[in-house]
Amino acid sequence: MCAAYYANAQSSLPGYYISLDNDTITSQIRIKKGMAGQLANDFTEKVEVTDSLKGLIKFLPEDIKGYGFSYNGHQYFFASKPVKDGSKKFLSPLYIGARSSLYVYGIQTTGEVSVSSKKVYYTFEKSDNVYLFLRNILNNKFRSQLKEFYKDNVAVQQLIDTKLRYWLDLDKDLIEIMRKANME
Repeated sequence: MCAAYYANAQSSLPGYYISLDNDTITSQIRIKKGMAGQLANDFTEKVEVTDSLKGLIKFLPEDIKGYGFSYNGHQYFFASKPVKDGSKKFLSPLYIGARSSLYVYGIQTTGEVSVSSKKVYYTFEKSDNVYLFLRNILNNKFRSQLKEFYKDNVAVQQLIDTKLRYWLDLDKDLIEIMRKANME
């Protein structure tokens, strides 16, 4: 009889976190790896860091402004931002601009007969801390809510009218809209 079990291997990566006072503190970001060596953390809910002075610290999105680390040659950054239910999560920036930014997180679910789906949630932010929360359901409601959010920018509204037609182009179209929203 052969028994297999799942064990999370834990290690640390060089990184940093940003305090609520905007101080960037160098630290080690604690990560979990799955059986195949993939990252197994839920990066949106919490982060554990090893600080040289304070030891192991667990931060929730309300505790810090964000964190980042390097892994396999890639830089990762997560910012503490609000989501639709009013709470905060650590979100990945899709586009950061002076006038408007876009953050994203996703939830992967597996249902019966191994059918999986991925829900992607967007947080649009204006420089005056006004937010719009949308999900990756590309329909007229999505377009109209985005147009209402950018109602003070005719060029963005015109661009929205020509974009957001194909689900596979959604992120690319949103980045183009964000570029336009940040133009002088």
